[in-house]
Amino acid sequence: MKRIFTAIFLICSLLAFTGCGGGGMKSKAGHLNLALWWFGETLDPAHAWDGWTLTRIGAGETLVAVNEHMEFVPQLADKWEHINATTWRFHIRPNVKFQDGTPMTPELVKASLERTMQENDRAKKALHAKEIRVDGENIVIETEEPNASLISALSDPLFIIVNTQADMSKVASTPVLTGPYTITEWKKGSEIQMKRNEHYWDGKPGLDTVTVKLFEDDTSRAMALQSGEIDLMQRMTEANRSLFADKPDYTIYETTGVRVFMVTPYQGDGIFTDKNLRKALAYMLDNDALAKSYGNSVAAGEPFPPSVPYGHTGQKVTYDPAKSEALFAAAGWKKNAQGMYEKDGKPLTLRFATWGTKTTLYEAIESQLRAGGIDVKMVHVQEPDKVDEVGGFDLLEEDWSVATTNDPYPWLRGMLYSKSGKNTNHSRYASPAFDAIIDEMATALDPAQKDALVMKAAQQIMEDQPSIYLIVPTTTVVGKSNVKNVKIFPLDYYLLTKDITVE
Repeated sequence: MKRIFTAIFLICSLLAFTGCGGGGMKSKAGHLNLALWWFGETLDPAHAWDGWTLTRIGAGETLVAVNEHMEFVPQLADKWEHINATTWRFHIRPNVKFQDGTPMTPELVKASLERTMQENDRAKKALHAKEIRVDGENIVIETEEPNASLISALSDPLFIIVNTQADMSKVASTPVLTGPYTITEWKKGSEIQMKRNEHYWDGKPGLDTVTVKLFEDDTSRAMALQSGEIDLMQRMTEANRSLFADKPDYTIYETTGVRVFMVTPYQGDGIFTDKNLRKALAYMLDNDALAKSYGNSVAAGEPFPPSVPYGHTGQKVTYDPAKSEALFAAAGWKKNAQGMYEKDGKPLTLRFATWGTKTTLYEAIESQLRAGGIDVKMVHVQEPDKVDEVGGFDLLEEDWSVATTNDPYPWLRGMLYSKSGKNTNHSRYASPAFDAIIDEMATALDPAQKDALVMKAAQQIMEDQPSIYLIVPTTTVVGKSNVKNVKIFPLDYYLLTKDITVE
């Protein structure tokens, strides 16, 4: 009898630990265990891309933010105005305090922005600032030339406002910021501990404390949510969807993101200088089938995803074998008796270079190309910049965030401008018409004018097809049902807001 009682006790203890029915352990009200898939090397927003972690965890804020509708909204600046071609005035929100209680003044905002530009070359290039000065309750930014991307640049987590009067020897581990949650402890590559910012300017944050954990592996992160180790996680693979879909203990939040997966034909001195061949390939690939095989994504067919409110020409490239065959013929390629494309007796053989871990997607692309009549040789590279080490490529797998900080200009210029370096313009695409649009876009300060130029750029891209735009992954967050007020953003460097609570 004693043995039976002991066995029952052990079973009950185990159930209490692991939870029943897949819901895991019940979280303590007021505390959130949050899982991310990436930490930066530090918590200094001016270092590399580390600021993205700080906005994800609700610790850092910028002058301007981007909401869930991809609109610029005031944050630490409550309004701004464009004074002339090179001068902007930002009114600094009054009554904001840093997490240590220090009032945030225009002088400290200026000091933070200047520090960022001193520490990070990307920041210098983004702002093109000639001078930053204080004007009463405002800061004034004067740029070296008209900078149509200034507002979007200031929404980049790179420009999180830091209290430079605090102990800056600790900025890499416990920076003093303005967000709803204050960092109390940082374990590099492992864990971040936070508490409510009692000085927060925008109302009382909904949580007392937060533990942020790093799970780089998608399956490990999903298992941690299922076991109850965490309450909310960023990013879910299609393979793990069945663990949480249609389960009352969990809620899946998802929206179309701003990253586009694409394949890029090399135009430098190869067969893809003929745009008919590039277009023929685009109509050969079935984007809908690729999205289904990859999961957690939607078909693209154009350079801009449905999450952004600009650049949609209404001319998506969709699977059309008849158009594909006609374009192959226009480029001088015809199928032989074996159903494979050839020209002058030589088969069409493409070196397809991949560098990521999207194996299922690569296999599906390869299968569709072979079925369409193209011989494919798959090669793997460490990163796109190293394709020369394997003898170059005909097709290169790429994925780009095409509207980081809600601005398409950096991507359009970096990837497709003829004067961009070979490390970003991998295709060697060179179009005088496209270059002229980008040159005008750089100084287009009127939003309506810029939107019109983005449309022109998209139309030129659809005409030239410098890349083949395949699928758009979704931004996904999964949480326990007792985690409330979760908001999903297309830009995945926003996650933990002041409104999230745990019941």
